[in-house]
Amino acid sequence: MDYSESDREIWEEELSDFVPQRVFDAHCHLFDPAHMRPDAPPTPRSYADLATLKEWGRLMFPGRRMNFLLLGLPKIGIDVEKHTAMLAEQVALDPGSRANRLVTPSCNASRIEEDIQRAGFIGLKPYRIFSSTGDTDYCRIHEFLTHEQMELANDRGLWVTMHLSRPDGCADGDNLADLEEYTTRRYPRIKWILAHCARSFTYWPIREAVERLRDMPNIWYDLSAVTTMSPFLTLFRKEDLKRIFYGSDGVDSAFFHGKYVPFGKYWYQVAPNASQFSFAHTDARPILCVYEQIMAMKQAADIAGLSKDDVEGIFWRNAHEALAIETADENAAAL
Repeated sequence: MDYSESDREIWEEELSDFVPQRVFDAHCHLFDPAHMRPDAPPTPRSYADLATLKEWGRLMFPGRRMNFLLLGLPKIGIDVEKHTAMLAEQVALDPGSRANRLVTPSCNASRIEEDIQRAGFIGLKPYRIFSSTGDTDYCRIHEFLTHEQMELANDRGLWVTMHLSRPDGCADGDNLADLEEYTTRRYPRIKWILAHCARSFTYWPIREAVERLRDMPNIWYDLSAVTTMSPFLTLFRKEDLKRIFYGSDGVDSAFFHGKYVPFGKYWYQVAPNASQFSFAHTDARPILCVYEQIMAMKQAADIAGLSKDDVEGIFWRNAHEALAIETADENAAAL
């Protein structure tokens, strides 16, 4: 684990007074490379189990109680059954945490339901790379989360953590029309978590979409991996704060030294190193991406005038209430 003196300085000077004593990470992943099929493309992903997440938590958020919404990790070539078994085994170790099962269009709804009943998964984790059309950039929701799977989710009142596809993310007309249809008419019992500020890594998508999204029932947002302030400020000013969850997208997508940098409406993961950057004029070095995210959250919270109680809601209470995590579960899962 790579935790630097620059990380420590930012935590102590900027973040320790902002992050509350409890943290619920509503967007993180477990992974075992042994679950990749032999014909799978090479993957740079690191091994991560629940103990890994808790070790990172103790390092990044010292003294805080941490629990998680564990999401199936979407990777081309992953053995979904083996990965699902790992998630079930790991979430059972932590009564204060929950898990969403990885699903692809080829996953049988009956098999998904068996896993929900057996392992207590509370939701589904689809992803655009599994699109039935083969188009991972312009696919519609139903092309990577099938209607049969949505019917199951609706029948059981499941959560769905959704990383929206299409270039404009939540501002895309088809995505908005689909979400309106699903939340108000076709699947009104599904509870949607729109990941990454409804996939707003830049200022633009959530600014364009928030007026329509806030009128839809059963919509929540996680803040994971967004490292620019403006999407947070839009949500903090214009959405119901109770619909907002902290999330990190750990491990590999957030616990690196760098950030997601917007270039107009485009964004890119940047991890500066000495071969690319001169690091002139200062001894400071890049900090963890998740710290960049929380710094941006803090700046937006200050401008929006959020109270300490509002911030605690975003970091843990909103998720605890929405996911019906009881006090007994919290106490049993304390680090």
